[in-house]
Amino acid sequence: MQGNKRRTGIVRLLLTNILLLLVWPASANPGKKYMIYYGNNSTPTEQAVCADLKEDLEKVTGATVIIAPETNQLKAADYNFLVATPATSQLLAGLVKKGIVQQKELSAQGGIIKVVRDNAAQIVLLTGATAEGMQNTVYAYSRSVLGIDPLHYWTGRKPDKKENFDPYKTQDRVIASPVVPIICYMENDVDELANLHKPYLEYDMDTWKGMVNSLRRTHYNAIHLFDMLGRPEFYTRAPYKKLRPDYQVNLPLVDSMITYAHLKGMKIQVDLSLGYQMKSISDSEALCWTENKDKWIATWVYYLTKTPLARADIYSLRPRNQVWDRAYVSSCGEDRVKIFNEIFAAVDSVLNVYRPGVTKVCVCYDDGMELFNSGFQPPKDFIIGWSDDGYCNFKTMPVSNKGYSFGTYMHAGFWTNHTVHDPYPVKIDSVMSYMLKHYNASSYLKVNGQTFRPFLLNLEAFSQWAYDPSHFNGEEFYKRWTSYNFGPKAAPFAIASMKKLDDAQFNRTGYVRNLSEIKNIIGFLSDRAVETPNGSFVASYDMIQVPDLQRRYREVNAAYNAALSGLPAAQHADFYHDYVYLPSLMYNQLLELESTLLAAADRKQAYATGHQKKDIDEAKKLVKKSFRQLEAINNTCQQGDKDAKWKTWYDPAKRRPNNGFPTPDMITAIQRNLQQLSVQ
Repeated sequence: MQGNKRRTGIVRLLLTNILLLLVWPASANPGKKYMIYYGNNSTPTEQAVCADLKEDLEKVTGATVIIAPETNQLKAADYNFLVATPATSQLLAGLVKKGIVQQKELSAQGGIIKVVRDNAAQIVLLTGATAEGMQNTVYAYSRSVLGIDPLHYWTGRKPDKKENFDPYKTQDRVIASPVVPIICYMENDVDELANLHKPYLEYDMDTWKGMVNSLRRTHYNAIHLFDMLGRPEFYTRAPYKKLRPDYQVNLPLVDSMITYAHLKGMKIQVDLSLGYQMKSISDSEALCWTENKDKWIATWVYYLTKTPLARADIYSLRPRNQVWDRAYVSSCGEDRVKIFNEIFAAVDSVLNVYRPGVTKVCVCYDDGMELFNSGFQPPKDFIIGWSDDGYCNFKTMPVSNKGYSFGTYMHAGFWTNHTVHDPYPVKIDSVMSYMLKHYNASSYLKVNGQTFRPFLLNLEAFSQWAYDPSHFNGEEFYKRWTSYNFGPKAAPFAIASMKKLDDAQFNRTGYVRNLSEIKNIIGFLSDRAVETPNGSFVASYDMIQVPDLQRRYREVNAAYNAALSGLPAAQHADFYHDYVYLPSLMYNQLLELESTLLAAADRKQAYATGHQKKDIDEAKKLVKKSFRQLEAINNTCQQGDKDAKWKTWYDPAKRRPNNGFPTPDMITAIQRNLQQLSVQ
């Protein structure tokens, strides 16, 4: 674990940057003068929020904005803001005492936007009972009044300038607390985001800050660190070892990431699984708790005493294999229900000793759900997080919630559709509301966002639902989100395209699973073994059949055509291209390639059984066509996004390995094999 001196230095550096903002006006442009006051006892998070508000005001007004500690006599200014809580601001506490502000208006995770007069001064109050409530209030003000896009780091959208803006005409408003108190984002399968810059497999701080800031402004108040802790694939799987042979988890970076997230009001969640590169148990030790419990416990204690994991606020564990993401299969004849009751009691005791008072979560996947319904009972201070199937559906429901605080673990994206999203705000509305109604799943929501950027729509839909389920409407959200981001004329095309992408991903199949199908077809056509992380196999003709391919292709092609039709009408055209058009184009091209290769496989099989020259000749023609299609795919990936920030995102050389990408060499191997077959 990093020393206290180093963390103190990081906090001081961050606060120094904030204090520079307090002293120096950020705009030399003529205009109104704004003063933002914070309480004399304000926290670093409160001061960081003031800096965010200053930046937002400057963007839309061009005014001089100065941040300062509160005083008995407010300085002369055109507009005054007070960003504070009663506990940290004498001025706000005085307004509460005078009855100008009602304490009941200030909820723990919410607050008020209110214009008041104190003596001769008018003040715009952006307050809450806690720093989190005040923060939610400021970000609500920035979005609804100033027009700041909370996702601007990813969308590239700049706010409109406000002429003759008068903050004192702002309508008073109560900002309610979110219904779900913990809205947590999980950073998982993050390759493209972590590979933007070298060294690969770790974030640069600009990316991390962009993600944290956007999440916090869209109601997320926690982030689950996973990949950045050194997931097992990064140091064991061949594609990752090739990408970064010297991989070593960067614990100083993790420490800095936690410091920044805490500064911006985000809680940190970590999973106490036992496969991290910093320290792990062996695969064999992970298969028998009874014989290896001392090593399991020693590893947990190491995490909590020697690493940045000791700084987390939320700790989770899954009743499954503790190294790999799969069901627990005991090598020593254990009863899974019995031993996971023991395991969770043990980790509960460890946390009570080393991290008393933290939040604890038990996340149940399909195997964990079976255990929960069969007698598995973690200690009652664990929240139960019930997991979807990766596509916002539940195949197994709890028999009851057994009196536990209950929540959900959902996916904005899943590994099988990692590259091209499955947009489903309407499903989020219906499924999440069902879980709330029938299982009171309101204590916790964790959302897996894969690489974040392709899944913005679902990510925000989940957080908006969690904030206010009773008023969330999936269809209305779809319309608002697309109209805001692409303009009212392009919005119907964007919705039509994305709904078709959703229709295309039936049977939990997306872009990455189609890559797997293509790999199998290539293996059959080239008579080469198909390599997988778990070994290799020879693909037979029966194994490569894809009966749903043409149906899927029709849906994706409709998505592509709708996206193409909306291009001329799109406002913020680059973002429309990158978020709506490009994913549909990429998926359409991939299914065109798969269709061609599958047709070639049909002709190869026909030649093998009928020995008709026309069949092998047709197979050769189709493979030649597939070469051109693959070239088009590679060109699309290399051209990538319009926004230069993300230009190399889809480069196969550094994308998530997924199920492997077809290469020209593979097509050449097919051609060589077909030629050999034709002369036998």
